[in-house]
Parts: sequence; C-alpha cells; structure tokens
Amino acid sequence: MNKNKPNAMRQAACMILTLVVFMPCNADQFLLANAAEAEKVFWAKIYPGENFTLYCGERFSGKNDDLTIEHVYPVQWVVEYLGCGTTEQCRNESRRFNRIEADLHNYYPTLKMIKRARSNYAYGDIPGEYREFFECDFEQDVRNEIVEARTIARGNIARALFYRHWEYGLPINNHNINTLIAWHTEDPPSKDEKRRNDIIEKLQGTRNTFIDNPGKALQLSGTGETGT
Repeated sequence: MNKNKPNAMRQAACMILTLVVFMPCNADQFLLANAAEAEKVFWAKIYPGENFTLYCGERFSGKNDDLTIEHVYPVQWVVEYLGCGTTEQCRNESRRFNRIEADLHNYYPTLKMIKRARSNYAYGDIPGEYREFFECDFEQDVRNEIVEARTIARGNIARALFYRHWEYGLPINNHNINTLIAWHTEDPPSKDEKRRNDIIEKLQGTRNTFIDNPGKALQLSGTGETGT
C-alpha cells in the first residue's frame, strides 16, 4: 500500500480547488491539538541546541528565562478573525482555533523584551535606523503600530504570514502585502529555514509551501486586512 497516497490525493484536491476559486486550501496541521502540545516540541525538537532568536539574532543554547515564543501572525489576529470570543474562550470552545494556534510554522524564538515591543503590530518598512534595543536591528513605530525586523529575518516572517493565509484563509494587511513580497524575494529561504520546514513536517504533518516554492508568493493578492 502506498502510504503517501492520501497526502497526494489531498494535495491534488487542494490544487484543483485553488485553481477554481482562487482561494487558499485550508488543509491545516492535524497532529498537534493545542498550543501546549506545540510548545513542548518547539524547544525540544526544533531548537534543542545552539540557535539564534528571530528578531535580534541573539545566540542561545536551549531555552532560558530571557526567551519566549513569538507568534509571527499574532494570536489576537486569529481571535478577531474567527470571532470566537476572548482568547481563553477560543481555546476552550474552538477546535479550529486550537489547531491554528498550535501550528509550528508560526513559532519562532525571541527575547521577551522584543516580544513585548512587537505587541500585535503589523510588519513594514520604517524610515531611518534608530535602534532602541541596543545592537538589535529591530525598529518600532508605536504611533503607526508597525515594526521592522532585521534584514536576514524578513523573508522568514513574510513566508510565515503567507503560510497562515494559504493554509487557513487568515487575512494579511493589504497595505503592506507588497512590502512582504519584497522581503520574501530579497531574503530567500536559507538552509536553516529549509531544515526547520522538514522538522515541522515530521511533527505536525504540513510544510510551508512558500519555502518549497518561493515563486508561489507572486500569486498572493487581495488578501484581506488585519493588524490595522
């Protein structure tokens, strides 16, 4: 029996539906039930040894008290889109919310102080190079609720957002879709990002198609709005 047949059939069906209605195919991850399960494997399986944080490139070896998990596509945006109540209500009552929240493709290690600064702000280009966080190339525009990441992290961020839209139909802010596509193009998938994609597939059963096929990002348009 061909064990890959169900997955191949699913992919074929997704391709057909996508071509017909020009919408994401919401296959979603199916092995992790909630964020608690995802967090357990995140540190142990994806970042067990020496690695670097997303925004600052801070070197670390295993989880420590200065680190936390960054949700590139904020949880609050998902709550608002699904309309399932508060975050806790969504966790208690919505199976779909839990599976979306638990998707590891949206998880990256970050310093706690940078996570607080990012808040639920959208990503975008910020004029100038004022660095509030010492040597960390992370810029914040509180008035317009925008943050700008270091150059080497921008492609990872864009592809995580694209994945959320493609897999779950979650909207991306129309005002900065072109910026995100530029970030994606200028910072293509690295060996580490591809390795991470392989590991996540084993843990939850899905891959980020924008890492495997970067050209697919050019299909994105009219993605809806969020984070405004």
